[in-house]
Amino acid sequence: MNIIDYTSYFHDGSLIDIHHDQSSIILSMESAEISPDENLDNIILSEKCTIKGKLHLEGVDLIIENERQMSVHLKMLYDSADILHLKINSTIVSLDLEWINFPPHPKVTAYSFYIIHAKKIRWENIPDLFDPFW
Repeated sequence: MNIIDYTSYFHDGSLIDIHHDQSSIILSMESAEISPDENLDNIILSEKCTIKGKLHLEGVDLIIENERQMSVHLKMLYDSADILHLKINSTIVSLDLEWINFPPHPKVTAYSFYIIHAKKIRWENIPDLFDPFW
């Protein structure tokens, strides 16, 4: 499966978790629902008919957040995030997020726009990936 062919399905999907360690980042993500007709590669989908898994970015050497270079580790800013836009090429991930909180936390709406440069980008499909908010 080439995740680059399926990035448009992540619009209205969600960012579940971020793990950033040294020069690697793992983004746990879920797409919006995908119909059987659109699943040309016969990807194993979650029980909600979504693509679910982890985007691995290795050799990360630059993270830009809201047009500013980040000097700290990428992390979840709020409980979850809706994916507004995802674009991946061979070495760059562009990710636009709408952050949200769930009760009992105060309601928050915030936006982040990321550009992440990495030497290697790969997708790990995990249809039964745990989402703490479902």
